[in-house]
Parts: sequence; structure tokens; C-alpha cells
Amino acid sequence: MALSSLAHADTISLRMGSGHPIGLLAYTETAHKWFAPELKKRIEERTEHKVKIQELHAGQVAKVTEVLEATRDGLLDIGFISLIFEPSNGFLQTFSLFLPFGSPDAEVVTKAAQATFAEFPEMKDVFEKQHNQVYLGGSCLANYGLGTNFAWEKFADLEGHKIAGAGTNLDWIVKATPVASNLNEAYQSIQSGVYEGYVSASTWWKAFKLNEVAPYFTKADFGAQYVNAVTINKQKWDRLPKEVQDILKEMGEEWAGVTAEVCKRNDASGLEQLKALKVDVREISDEARKEWATALKDFPQRMATDAASRGLSGAKVMNFYMTKLEELGHKWPYRYEVK
Repeated sequence: MALSSLAHADTISLRMGSGHPIGLLAYTETAHKWFAPELKKRIEERTEHKVKIQELHAGQVAKVTEVLEATRDGLLDIGFISLIFEPSNGFLQTFSLFLPFGSPDAEVVTKAAQATFAEFPEMKDVFEKQHNQVYLGGSCLANYGLGTNFAWEKFADLEGHKIAGAGTNLDWIVKATPVASNLNEAYQSIQSGVYEGYVSASTWWKAFKLNEVAPYFTKADFGAQYVNAVTINKQKWDRLPKEVQDILKEMGEEWAGVTAEVCKRNDASGLEQLKALKVDVREISDEARKEWATALKDFPQRMATDAASRGLSGAKVMNFYMTKLEELGHKWPYRYEVK
């Protein structure tokens, strides 16, 4: 009986979670406030099944570096994955990070990224083929800027300073000296002088109280980033009735748009909240943005070459995405060439 198909069950139990706390980032906010209750609602309204959802965020089952594996192994039925922390398993799926100074508009980025995933289905299929889970959809992080404990205007002003980042965005830091770190240790590190700034979204600057030690935030417009995924364990998926699978696919597709709205809202409100906290909020000049993007002109090609060495179609994916952003109205401060 325990092994019987869920197609005949009265109640479907789902364990879903992420490595981040609820609400700290847009993707966990929408996982909790929209995905979980809406999934339960749709299944119970449109099928004969009842749903019991257990949410396990903030590392209760898996740290941010372990969600893909936890979903693979069935510790989570549904995983909300930050692919930034999967530099090997989710390398090409974070292609937006390879192209800094993309659109700051999360809704534009989401449309372009969804089109890219649709054009290259192997980026979805790899989850099932290699990681024992079914890809349901992706979502964004808000527009990245730069918080510092010093004022700057020109790109040259960054020279001699130490700026921290995490993962791929560490490669965005040129002119200044890059330092690998994470937001959990940023407050103490800035306070003690380990580094003087951090690549961050505006809402995170307030959430981690970094305004207390670094009261300058620049809207640099590195761009919103499509780097999250929601997946479901393959064995769990196979045991679900088709009508429930259809709802999950539908939810995964819609989650991107719901999260994009939150990312866009957070980007705007985050800047206003920082101003209210007496943070010196400024916007990078077009000249400084172009100079910075030009200094990064070889970075996208390097990432495409890395992708090719892994047997991945990095150049095709990146070129498709850049063109799609342009079709949606984005103008690159420097148009990268990737072969």
C-alpha cells in the first residue's frame, strides 16, 4: 500500500524548501507567499485531491549549496534552488551572470531568459538526465548595484579599493581589488576593513544592515539576474497524477513572472528605503557604466569558452539572450562579442 500510486491517494504530501530564509530574497518570498498556497489551492479546486505542504527553508533540510542534491535524493520533494551556488551543475543556467550590465528590469530579464530556456531545452533536460529531478521553472534576483563605505563617481575612483562579491559576480569587479565573500560576513568584514564594498541589490543592503557600516549605494545597473530554479524530485513526479503534474508545470512557468514583479518592486523600494536611512544613493553615469562594461569586454567570451570546454553551447545561449534583451528594448553600454 505504501508504494501505491499517488494517482489514487486522497492526500498528497509535499516537502518543499530552500537554503535561504523566507522573504530575504524575492524567490523565497514568492515560494512561501505565492507558490505554496497557490499550489494547494489549484490542486484542491481542480482535482479530487487534498494537499499537505511542509515548508523547509533557511537550511532546515539543505543549505544553499545543497538544495539541488537534497531534491535529487528526495529529502525535498520540491526544491527552490539558487543556482549561483551550483557553479558546476548549474553553470550554463546562470548565463545572465556572464553578461553584466544587462537589463535592470526584472520583467524584461525574465521574458528574455524564459525565451532562452525555451530555445535551448537541454538546459531544462539536464536536471532530469543528471540530477533526478524535473525542472519546473526559473526566476530572477533583483538588479545588482554596489554598496561602499566611500563615495565614488568615476570608474577610476574604484582603483585601490577592495570590493567583495560572490560566485560569478566576483569577475565583474575590475579596477578595484576583488575579494570573495558572502553577505552573511559582509557587515563585520566592512567594519573591520577586510574590504570596502560589496556587489549587492539595494534591498539586501538594508536587510543585512550594511548601511550602518557602508552608507553609500550606487545604482550601477549590473542587471537583474535569472539564476533561480524550482524543481521536483523525479520519483515524486512520476507518482503524481497527470492533472497535478499539469498544475505544477503551470505553476513553475508562472512563478517567474510573479517573482519578477517582486524583484522589480524590491529594487525600487530598496533604493527609497536606503534614502530614508540617510544612505547616499546615487546612480552611475552613462560614461562610467560604459567604461566599466568595456573593461569587462573579454569576460563573456571567457565564460563561453569555459562552457564549450564542458560540452555546453555557451556562445549560442549568450548570443540568443543578448539579442532577445535588445528586442525587448535593452541597450548594452558595450555590446559584447561572443563566438
